[in-house]
Amino acid sequence: MLTTAFRLLAQARRSRALHPDGIQLTGELRGTAAPFPEHATVTVRLSKGAGTGPGRPDVLGLALRVPTESGDWDLLLSSTGTGVRTRMLPKFVRHWADARLGTLAPYRYRGELVWFMAVPGEGEPPSGFTLHASGKDADWRPVAELTLHPHDRTTSPVAFDPVLTLPPDLELAPRWLATMRREAYEGSRRGRQGS
Repeated sequence: MLTTAFRLLAQARRSRALHPDGIQLTGELRGTAAPFPEHATVTVRLSKGAGTGPGRPDVLGLALRVPTESGDWDLLLSSTGTGVRTRMLPKFVRHWADARLGTLAPYRYRGELVWFMAVPGEGEPPSGFTLHASGKDADWRPVAELTLHPHDRTTSPVAFDPVLTLPPDLELAPRWLATMRREAYEGSRRGRQGS
């Protein structure tokens, strides 16, 4: 059912089921803790979840394609709360400055559950982000800096997909939610492809 719902939504939009409109840029990522590399050029997409007009509340999105030693990693974040429970809930905001963008659900990395969050820098849209990580306690610690190249827009659109583009040392968690995400992304892919 979930695959079908997301397929129909993507077909109707002739784009992604969620975050249909956005801008794609390049950026420089400097990691200070695993699983982020010490330095990498990344592809970045800034978007709005429902695609509302400028200045209107929406769930803002940040997507990164991060090259790691074990494979590419599509890290997708949306505006959320920052507490133990609120980090799992989407949050509508008007401006990037008001957003804290989280993974909504954790990853399993080296046997531990880890959430990621990005805090925007200055500008609308921002010139960069500080990435943070936390465990179950929502005690956020900085793990990487992302600097965007706002004038370096990429011409070939990247289909970010956290299900298909995931290195083997990272796992989407919990498993029941990972299954739902697989179905949703499969439906969105089919809808964009017209099948």
